[in-house]
Amino acid sequence: MSLSRTVVLAVSLWLARAARAEHTHGPSPGSAEPGAASTLAAGISMFAARYDQRLYEGNYQGVAPIVRWANARLAITGTFPLYRLVENGRTLYGPGDGVLAAQVSHQRAALRAGLVAAVSVPTGDHQTGFGMGHAMVMSSLFAAYALDLVTVGASAGYGRAFGGGAHEHDRGSWPIVDPMNRSEVLWSATADVALAHAVMTGARVMGAIPIGDGNSRVIAAARVGWTAGRVATGFELQAGLAGDPFSVRGVVETTLRF
Repeated sequence: MSLSRTVVLAVSLWLARAARAEHTHGPSPGSAEPGAASTLAAGISMFAARYDQRLYEGNYQGVAPIVRWANARLAITGTFPLYRLVENGRTLYGPGDGVLAAQVSHQRAALRAGLVAAVSVPTGDHQTGFGMGHAMVMSSLFAAYALDLVTVGASAGYGRAFGGGAHEHDRGSWPIVDPMNRSEVLWSATADVALAHAVMTGARVMGAIPIGDGNSRVIAAARVGWTAGRVATGFELQAGLAGDPFSVRGVVETTLRF
């Protein structure tokens, strides 16, 4: 497998979390392919998790449609999650916060780097734990480097609540389904190996550090993914190591490029 193909797969399947570090919140690199003409992609992300926070415990499942437009340097992604949430014994259904993100990136040889900016829309119910109750703006710098069949990457960024209702983000990390602090530094590190043509496996660690009041988060994940023609599919198993974002969560994501 060539270096350029390795970078494409790594960026498309692993660093691209549909503009969501930790699944829905926080920007991550998108899936613009070096040298490619503009493309439109649509997909779906499905996830299930167990959580045990200080005041709440239970599980949730969800599905999030994904729409993405990208060319060699620019990618724009939108996603809107829908949840089934079991919270202290009661079952609730509803939308989460939608996210819109834009990425600008550049590739030179085996190195790809760029900037992502994202905003979440408060479409989820704050009181029941589906959403933050306010918008969140997030930005992040990222880089990925391929060395033979191994690709490593990292990102660092910042997220902050703004707009109406931001002053109510006083419970520390919130919401239940994808907690964030009112103001925080976001980070991630990845390592992936190409197993065969269009197949990769790897791991990543990601998290957040609060600025002011809040809780630090650390999440570790193992993953595998593959491409078949215009379809890219990935599975990731995540474990919450600190900050109680969840105990364990599984995510399956598939996208079709038109």
